[in-house]
Amino acid sequence: MNPYSVFQSVSTEQLQALKVCLSGETRSFQRGEIIIRHTDRNENIGILHKGLVFLISISEDGETSIIDYYERGNIFGKGFTPDSDINLYYLTAKEDCEVTFFPYEKLMNCCEQNCEKHKSMISGIIFHSFRRCQMHIDILSCRSIRGKITAYLRYMRIQKESDSFELPISLSDLAGYLSVDRSAMMREIRKMKEEHLIAAKGSHIQILSHL
Repeated sequence: MNPYSVFQSVSTEQLQALKVCLSGETRSFQRGEIIIRHTDRNENIGILHKGLVFLISISEDGETSIIDYYERGNIFGKGFTPDSDINLYYLTAKEDCEVTFFPYEKLMNCCEQNCEKHKSMISGIIFHSFRRCQMHIDILSCRSIRGKITAYLRYMRIQKESDSFELPISLSDLAGYLSVDRSAMMREIRKMKEEHLIAAKGSHIQILSHL
């Protein structure tokens, strides 16, 4: 179960009803396809049904960074992704994706019927988006590479409700998400394995002790 998913508070049936109520549109994207560009006049909020989406930043120097990633039930788009005059941002499909888009103004202002499903959706969007933001801030605020890895694994343990889980992203992408050098991160993971704190094989992680 993903604790940062809007589907925690909105059922599939409610979402289908909202699509009709708010003129929502579901679209499919292939792996590598750009979903939203920073330069687009985007007035929509997207809810991810299937796949994996990366939020990418490009600095003035051309350096590319992974700012965030989105799984099923996560929200992105107007008001929920960065708006900067310095860096460029775009959302890209890391895997084949399915996204339902809602007009921002219609979604954030209750419909004429003031229906409960609509109010529940707004509440879920705000709450779960805040929790996702807070998670990433907590991770990036750790000063050491080990601290960032440990914080991330703690969140994954909570999200997956298990000490043994598959990482949702590759180790190379994880280094970008943690904003650390990949080689340095892999050395730290190797040390954590040697200290019997974790077992790791590819993207599968097992936490062996209290982190």
